[in-house]
Amino acid sequence: MTMFTKEINKDVPIPLYYQLKNIIKTDIENGTLKTGDTIPTEMEIMSHYNISRFTVRQAISELVNEGYLVRKTSKGTFVTEPNKKTSFIKSFEPFHQQIQELGKTPHTELLDMSVMTPDDRIRELLCLGANNKVISLFRRRFADATPVVTIQNYLPYNLCHFVLSHDFKDVSLYNLFMSRPETCIDNTRTIVSAETATPEDVKLLEVKPGSPMLCFNNISTTSDGTIIDYAYAHYRGDMNKFEINESPK
Repeated sequence: MTMFTKEINKDVPIPLYYQLKNIIKTDIENGTLKTGDTIPTEMEIMSHYNISRFTVRQAISELVNEGYLVRKTSKGTFVTEPNKKTSFIKSFEPFHQQIQELGKTPHTELLDMSVMTPDDRIRELLCLGANNKVISLFRRRFADATPVVTIQNYLPYNLCHFVLSHDFKDVSLYNLFMSRPETCIDNTRTIVSAETATPEDVKLLEVKPGSPMLCFNNISTTSDGTIIDYAYAHYRGDMNKFEINESPK
């Protein structure tokens, strides 16, 4: 089976998964890979580029989610038919705006901010080396006196150490990122799931056990593909709304 047309450059500060993703995406868009073609297996890609299974899976998963590839059990991963009919634009109102529209006052409580050695999962999600530290940031956000969401962020320390001087009462993490060219967010990939309240949710969000929750997992990147933030947020299902606008092409 033919490998892709370009090689990964390990001498540039661009995450390997992001490079692999763009190599495959380019081959699809320029017709080198055609609808119905099978791409190489995980093991073949790992061996050719000398990269980890996690790196390969992250690149492939994003291309599946974006509609470029499709997985078929026991058969492999294939180039799928391009979707030319519809695109979806997700529009999530900012927390402060949403709460103000309810006639309430938003505010943020910083529960924890620390520098730590990440576990393997967080390190791989942020594409960090073995000795890199991360900043763990845990916040609870309120509408008046009612807690409505908890947010856990993991940030690469070498790029985001400047956030340690803020308490987030009067400034948002997003605005801090956007104020610096090296951390300016270009893209955020979000996975939303419906879950029931965990014991931590019950305690911090003052909900009953089994209450509905909206859970968001986000990975944010800069324009060159550097992962700047991994976050997960637990929203109370009874106090939050999210709108999705469909825009036909």
